[in-house]
Amino acid sequence: MKRMVAFRSIPCDAELQELMHQIDIMVNKKKLEWEKKMQGLEARMTIRDQELASAQSKLDQKGQEVGLLRQKLDSLQKSKYEMAQNYDAQLQALKTQFAKLTQSYEKLQLHQLKQNKTHSMEKCTENQEAPFQMNCLNQKLEEFRAKSREWDKQETLYQNHLVSLDAQRKLLSEKCNLFQKQAQNCKIQIHCQKLKQNDGDTCSQYRNEQLGVQNGPFTEPADRNEFFMEKLESTVSEIAVSRNKLQEENLKLQQEVKMYQRKCQNTEAKLIEVRNELQSREDLLNMVEVECQQLRKEVAKIEEYKNKEENQVNKDAELLIACT
Repeated sequence: MKRMVAFRSIPCDAELQELMHQIDIMVNKKKLEWEKKMQGLEARMTIRDQELASAQSKLDQKGQEVGLLRQKLDSLQKSKYEMAQNYDAQLQALKTQFAKLTQSYEKLQLHQLKQNKTHSMEKCTENQEAPFQMNCLNQKLEEFRAKSREWDKQETLYQNHLVSLDAQRKLLSEKCNLFQKQAQNCKIQIHCQKLKQNDGDTCSQYRNEQLGVQNGPFTEPADRNEFFMEKLESTVSEIAVSRNKLQEENLKLQQEVKMYQRKCQNTEAKLIEVRNELQSREDLLNMVEVECQQLRKEVAKIEEYKNKEENQVNKDAELLIACT
């Protein structure tokens, strides 16, 4: 009985050992699987931790960037505010300057109007507004030109008259010289005839030696020659008187021409003075108008730049809000 029990116990132990061995194998296998799973899980956890760390670092970096952006935005807003205040001050100064220029321009206009009212009619017509003054000046200029043309015509007539008088004077001088020569010849012939009564040969010799004058229409009796001599002398004296009158008239005409020339010069000088005065006033008005236009342009530029800066500040603020 004991033998049978011992014989039967031996196979049971073997089976039990085999079963235990298989169980150990299965446990080891499961252990290995679990260890692999645990290693995989640990690796994944490590990767997740690294990702979380990198994400945290990025988040910290973004937070720093947001802080820097806020600081920049604050400094930018501060600078924009200061610039806006500066531009407002400049704009106010320009507006004040523009107002002063406008007041000075209005005062200048009022002063001109007062001057135009207080002056006489002649000064009033000269100191009116620019278009009316230009019309008056143009009318005066046309009148001066018409007078100048008339004076030029008169001067031309006087010059022609002077030329004709000069020609007459030369002709009268030639006639006077001719009459003087003829009178001298007549005197010589009369003297020769008187000598001829005494000595004909001496008269011929004297006449041929002195002048070489041949017998002509002057070989007449002594009383007729004396009458002719008196007539010649009276003609010569009349010619001399006429020449003196012509010279006096020529001198008067020259004086009148000089007087007209002086009048023309004085008129031109007055016209130039009026033109210069009008031009100076127009230049002053144009200068004030140009300064006003420049101030308007500067004010417009400053306002435009201010609007651009405000728009840029608003965009930066919206961008910062979107980032946060």
